[in-house]
Amino acid sequence: MVTLDDIDDDLEEEVTSECSRYGTVNKVLIYQEKQGLETDADIIVKIFVVFAKPTEAESTVKSLNGRWFGGRVITAELYDQAKFDANDLSH
Repeated sequence: MVTLDDIDDDLEEEVTSECSRYGTVNKVLIYQEKQGLETDADIIVKIFVVFAKPTEAESTVKSLNGRWFGGRVITAELYDQAKFDANDLSH
């Protein structure tokens, strides 16, 4: 959905605002993941949104997955709660 260049002070607020259309947003986490051990390895950006209810997350995924944002296709999916709680965000 976004690249490193897209991360700015407004991104979290923009994501919260958009996702609030589908339910109560408890938290937005913007995570940068390096794709290798090399110093010049690509970095991808993942955005995790925590909703008050699982059904809100489900309807958000249905509404946003495949939609275009900033010239890119959004990949929205539910994430394993146990992995998220353990701060394992690399899957």
